[in-house]
Amino acid sequence: MNASVLIVDDERVFCMLAEEALTSEGFEVRTADTLRKARTEFNAATPDVLVLDRRLPDGDGIDFLKTVRAQEPPSTAILVVTAYGDVENAVEALKAGASDYLTKPVQLTDLIVKLRKVMETRGLRDRLVLARNSAAGPPAVEPESASMRAVLERLRDVSQSPLTPVFLRGPSGVGKQRAAEMLHALTWSGLDADAPFVEVNCAALPEDLVESELFGHEKGAFTDARMMRRGLIELAAGGTLFLDEITELPLRSQAKLLKFLDAMRFRRLGGQREIAVELRVVAATNQDAEALVKAGRFREDLYHRLAVFLVTLPPLAARREDVPGLARSFVAFFAERVKKRPLALSAAALDKLMAYDHPGNVRELRNVVERAVILAPGPEISETEIVLPDRGPGRSGGDHPSWMPPAADGSPPPLEAVERAYVAHVLEVFKGHRTAAAQALGISYPTFLKRLRELQID
Repeated sequence: MNASVLIVDDERVFCMLAEEALTSEGFEVRTADTLRKARTEFNAATPDVLVLDRRLPDGDGIDFLKTVRAQEPPSTAILVVTAYGDVENAVEALKAGASDYLTKPVQLTDLIVKLRKVMETRGLRDRLVLARNSAAGPPAVEPESASMRAVLERLRDVSQSPLTPVFLRGPSGVGKQRAAEMLHALTWSGLDADAPFVEVNCAALPEDLVESELFGHEKGAFTDARMMRRGLIELAAGGTLFLDEITELPLRSQAKLLKFLDAMRFRRLGGQREIAVELRVVAATNQDAEALVKAGRFREDLYHRLAVFLVTLPPLAARREDVPGLARSFVAFFAERVKKRPLALSAAALDKLMAYDHPGNVRELRNVVERAVILAPGPEISETEIVLPDRGPGRSGGDHPSWMPPAADGSPPPLEAVERAYVAHVLEVFKGHRTAAAQALGISYPTFLKRLRELQID
């Protein structure tokens, strides 16, 4: 039996997207948009995990949380969803017995990580059926380009050393997470097929909770630590810890991570006992890490400790010969997912994909193909179904793109002005849809919102 999740949230779009994502991860998912419906669903079949919005049309989610927690034994893990930056409500939820919390807008990757974590900590891992192939997407495609073949060869080489740190770098959307998953599979497939792969989006971790999330805490470690919690490092023991957007980690936490990497030992917050673990740390960034080191924003010693084995993934525009294989793989995958008969990719459609720069790299190609599969009315995808942004991010143009006209005197505009104009242009391309714009820019949604405020873009 798969692990079951009940999502209680009045935002129907979120419920729909979360249900699709979690179903592909192997969960059995039900949803409710009011407390009344939630009680009905809960009483009909007690879920393993309850994802509960704090504010609902017919009441406060905390009241329902307390009702659930009053059960004997309290068998359901609870994740409470609170407003962004609302630490007070998050603390209240933890005091009332929540296992963990998420802040809005909820990123689906963060939701999946939190669910995996609570399933591990509550001893339900044997019931959690992770559909890894669905989660990772289509099966790996043997690359045609020499640059990606070299990347695969380097991953095969380092897979022979299970504890060696690896640093993946490359622009957003090139497949750094996929490379980390592939390295994990190459490393552990013959040793331990159940070795954990734990992904951490460092940019999504609240700054005041980073160390608790990574290292865990003992009961009583701080005011609201009502129970012991294992951190993500401990959950990844015997497998792989993937630290995505590593350069977003606060400097204080960077120092503690370095200390852990040097000794492979750590203490939970508030703990006295050192815990030893064996795992591989894979770090990734789309930033210029060396430049951040020079600017004092990323520790040089941590960079060198992580970059024992450095792998650079090239952008898709630099390896266009890989586009046909990737596109056909995505077509087959999404046709099966949406229950369509096998589709073919027409020559004209493929030519259109080959001519495009794909500034969002493999992630953008995947999204374009998924949309085309849904739109295709017949057995073949035509160029009409290949919908690309009109002069969108990455399209080739003249000396001055339309979104950034030159200054009156012909001098280059300030960097911040260029960034402001570009971000505004991307928002225009995606008709104000901030989630899509953040994905196209290759940054997390919280990071995107923060940058909008800094650039004073409404």
